[in-house]
Amino acid sequence: MQIVASLAAVLGMAAFAQAHMEMTNPPPLRSSKNKFSTNVDYEMKSPLSPDGSNFPCRGSIGLVGTDQGKAVADWAAGSQQSLTVDGSAFHGGGSCQASLSYDKGKTWTVIHSYLGDCPSGAGPTSYDFTVPADAAAGEAVFAWTWFNKIGNREMYMNCAVVNIQAGKSKKRRGVAMSSRPNMFVANVGNGCGTSEGKDLQFPDPGADVTTKGSNFGPPTGKCATGGGSNPAPQQPSSSSSSSSAAASVPAASSSSVAASSAPSPTGTQKPTPSIPGGVFATVSETSSGAVAPSASASTPAAQPTTIQTSIRPSSGAPVATNSTPAATGSAPAATNSVPAATGSTSAATPAPTGGSGSTGYEAGAACDELGSWNCIDGKQFQRCASGNMWSTPMGLAAGTACQPGVAKDIVFV
Repeated sequence: MQIVASLAAVLGMAAFAQAHMEMTNPPPLRSSKNKFSTNVDYEMKSPLSPDGSNFPCRGSIGLVGTDQGKAVADWAAGSQQSLTVDGSAFHGGGSCQASLSYDKGKTWTVIHSYLGDCPSGAGPTSYDFTVPADAAAGEAVFAWTWFNKIGNREMYMNCAVVNIQAGKSKKRRGVAMSSRPNMFVANVGNGCGTSEGKDLQFPDPGADVTTKGSNFGPPTGKCATGGGSNPAPQQPSSSSSSSSAAASVPAASSSSVAASSAPSPTGTQKPTPSIPGGVFATVSETSSGAVAPSASASTPAAQPTTIQTSIRPSSGAPVATNSTPAATGSAPAATNSVPAATGSTSAATPAPTGGSGSTGYEAGAACDELGSWNCIDGKQFQRCASGNMWSTPMGLAAGTACQPGVAKDIVFV
């Protein structure tokens, strides 16, 4: 029985780590659906690293110009095209952008923004866009980026190499490429973030926009006008096969990031799945009227009239679990309103086995109501997260206690 339970937990955690979304058409760099891929990325559905170390394109931008980076589609300037996204956990949708780069990922230009309902659900969904009529002929990198509505504050990005062909009409129509905004970049250790539970309202979505959401929220933290901010430069890891080091980072007013020195990924071994960091708790006001403030460095302070808020680790630091590495020195400092649950916090105490709200559930165990919270002995909490599985318990900040048990909201006492 114990072996079966352990196996179920492992399988549950694997699904928790990988059950996200990915672009399947055009087939991205290192995708199993790309006929030119010889070194497949088995985590295409995973978000970018919170420290920005594999921005852009999950570290695969260095393949452009190689045999693995050949063009997978021919698009005429001015033509209507579509991208397809597939997966199981769409995290309530969110907002997406389609962008082009002609300089191997140094700069990105938005050609279409999708505000809300992106992705619209599990399974394959397609999104139409028009290639700008004045898009330059030649090889370009097409990127799909996604900021999820529910769950960890993350940025997803898949990239495909395409060949842009000159349009048939010589008459220029629509908005010029030079007038289009930079790609929005956030949640990658750059001081710019997004709000949970709201569809991201891009500061500058551009002229070509599809709007389906209704509950929008602006970015948080310090974001460059229009296109977010660049991730901080990272040093390449000797053990990673998918990370790329940025050769240089332009000014924060641009969404560009230099990646000309990105090494070509090596190795073909499928990585071991891991649970992504970050757990978010919705808290309720206690009888005394006290509300736990946010511990996120990238989120502005809660307004006095707020009844519900969030408590989560700093955006640049991973969750303190045994499977998550410690935060780097580039992680932004947490606000001083509450002791921050950053990477400097010791590893969370593993939840004991059992099924009671006061003792906690094992990570990966099945749960009934998605989004519900379990306060463990008043000192830790965990969430019924994606796939209806309990997350790894996290310790509360010093001097903070919650009301034990499973409930829709976690109540601090």
